[in-house]
Amino acid sequence: MHNSSATDATVRIYEDALPVQLFGRLQGAVRAIGNERMKSNGSYSTTFWFPRNAKPTNLAEEAIVSLFRTINPPQACIGAEWWLGRLGNGKKLRFHFDRDLALQEKTGEVVCPIFGSVMYLNDYPSTPTVIVGQVPGPDGKSKVPEEPKYTQAVEAVANRYMVFGGNLRHGVIPNPDKLKLDPRRPDGKPERRLTLLVNYWHQRPLPPICNAYDGSVYPSLRLDELSDQKERQAIPA
Repeated sequence: MHNSSATDATVRIYEDALPVQLFGRLQGAVRAIGNERMKSNGSYSTTFWFPRNAKPTNLAEEAIVSLFRTINPPQACIGAEWWLGRLGNGKKLRFHFDRDLALQEKTGEVVCPIFGSVMYLNDYPSTPTVIVGQVPGPDGKSKVPEEPKYTQAVEAVANRYMVFGGNLRHGVIPNPDKLKLDPRRPDGKPERRLTLLVNYWHQRPLPPICNAYDGSVYPSLRLDELSDQKERQAIPA
């Protein structure tokens, strides 16, 4: 059962979004990735494409199949772009608009997804996601309106799923007073803030940023080829 709430017309929040077993497998696999692609913001600039009718080949895509049923995107959605968020204790993610960066660099066109979303993989009290009531202007740099009519902070809670309008400005801002509340590793050092980010698109974002997942990156996410294929259902058409 999913408990959902809508705190603003453009933001939906689902508690206990993934089945417990699937959530635990995904959380463990992302933790096992460690430092892979952490340099030069690689965790956020390495994204993967999962078509709507495809069968999952990894745990992130298996989770997307479940989440897809929960939010039921419109038929215009042809698939999902996903990547991993792994922020260190006290680190921020600057405010930005999600868009097809490769397309913008190639043609100057600014195209945003239908929905953006965050699947929180651990409790992280110090760093909520902040959604701002602004969309990109025609030049792709300005913000409309210049002064936002609202901002909304969504706390990072394990197995919480937050969905928002794909053209909304957002970021992650740490609260220094809560840094000591963040989870710790066995060695006592702070654990990273772990998330699965999913954008739902009406057109496929261009490479070289968004690519098909071939298993060479984040191998701990790969599904065991000997597991029951019947459990891997395609995203419904």
